[in-house]
Amino acid sequence: MKKFMLKLVTAILLLTLTFSLFACKPKEPQEENTTYSIQAPAQSEVYSVTGLPQSATKGATVSFKIVLTHPDDTILNSVTVKGTNTNLQLKASADGNYTFSMPSEPVSVTVDASYYPDNDSDNFLSWDSDNVTTVEKWQAAFEEDEYLDFADDFLLTATITSQPSQSPANFALTSHTENAFSLNGDVVPDDAIKVEALYRDGNQANQFVLRIDRTKVSAGSAKIVLVVENGHKFGDKAVLACTVTVTEPEPLERVETWTATIVFDISAIQNDENTQKMAFVLEDLDYEQTMYLRPSQMFDIEDLQIVDGKVTVQFIYAKGHSYSVSFHYYMSTQPAYPTVEFDGEADGAEYAVNQLTFEKDGGWIHLTLK
Repeated sequence: MKKFMLKLVTAILLLTLTFSLFACKPKEPQEENTTYSIQAPAQSEVYSVTGLPQSATKGATVSFKIVLTHPDDTILNSVTVKGTNTNLQLKASADGNYTFSMPSEPVSVTVDASYYPDNDSDNFLSWDSDNVTTVEKWQAAFEEDEYLDFADDFLLTATITSQPSQSPANFALTSHTENAFSLNGDVVPDDAIKVEALYRDGNQANQFVLRIDRTKVSAGSAKIVLVVENGHKFGDKAVLACTVTVTEPEPLERVETWTATIVFDISAIQNDENTQKMAFVLEDLDYEQTMYLRPSQMFDIEDLQIVDGKVTVQFIYAKGHSYSVSFHYYMSTQPAYPTVEFDGEADGAEYAVNQLTFEKDGGWIHLTLK
């Protein structure tokens, strides 16, 4: 019995001692009150970071700003917050602030920005010296005018001016990747830009042309960047940049127009083998580029109906203007034009010394070709 009581007392004493030790042990600080460090991005000439604290407690809202040194020439690619268990991609709020909730570990803030100053050349590529960097937004010049990319696009051309590393072609690339983009999509959106490689001797690309759709641009300035990667050497590329200025066109002068008709007697040349390859060309001799008007109108004879050796052409006539009558043949060598004679048959129209005029809407005239 005594042994049992002794063991019981000993056990009680041990429990009391253990409780006392735990009660006297200092409490660990709560995680919410722990301060964790924040490592700022490395100093840069391209941007600066303001308002970023050196540390914060878990759950605290961390806010800072990034100021670009050359905002018109720089793209902010990414802003990240990284730690052992943290990987955050930040987006700027409407007021330009970047914010994140502090995790329970030290983190670093990383900024990736690309700076594109205007340049004339880089690595193996150069802008052509005759490039024009001011472009006017496209506007229709007359009713039913259509945008023709091959004629109306704004072009910037770059040429390979030094030997690309490891390329088998002389001052050219047989393996390449190219792309172009805008730093101001409000003026020149990316979908307005296309890049075309021009080839010499088959697959040897020696020029790269940026085609900008003038229907998609707006007034202002935009930095345009061309990147050409050398497929013969990993990591080798040329980066060119230039600032393009887009202007609004001046409003065109509206000119009163009439509908006029010419009946051509082609019986004398109807059987000529060249006649079916002919087109009538009516050129406005008083046209100016400030007018909302067609400078010339062309009518293919194959699209016209020949009745009793005559064809009828109806065209838009600008009131008070004089028009010349000429011809175009769809042939590599133009044959001699037929002569045009006026026999006096007309209503509200005159023709003399290859000048055609009308005095009223709906006027008509007969002309004979010989």
